[in-house]
Amino acid sequence: MRDVAMALAMPVLMCAGGIYAAGEAWWRRRHPAPPPYSQAGLRLAGERAVAAAEAMVADEYALILADPGADGPRGAGAATGGA
Repeated sequence: MRDVAMALAMPVLMCAGGIYAAGEAWWRRRHPAPPPYSQAGLRLAGERAVAAAEAMVADEYALILADPGADGPRGAGAATGGA
């Protein structure tokens, strides 16, 4: 029985590997990703960084506008002279 299992294991593994490779190639053709160091990749990374910075600034402004008399989100005590 072991001989039969060993004899069938290799073709099964080869078929499974081929199916996986075909599925991965199909996925990559339909969902291309820009190379990490291309102009498009750098542009996309820059856009993500700008969007994150805009979100942070918007949050800070929302906190300031919600309670103008507060020290701010950091609570450093700058408005009261550090006391």
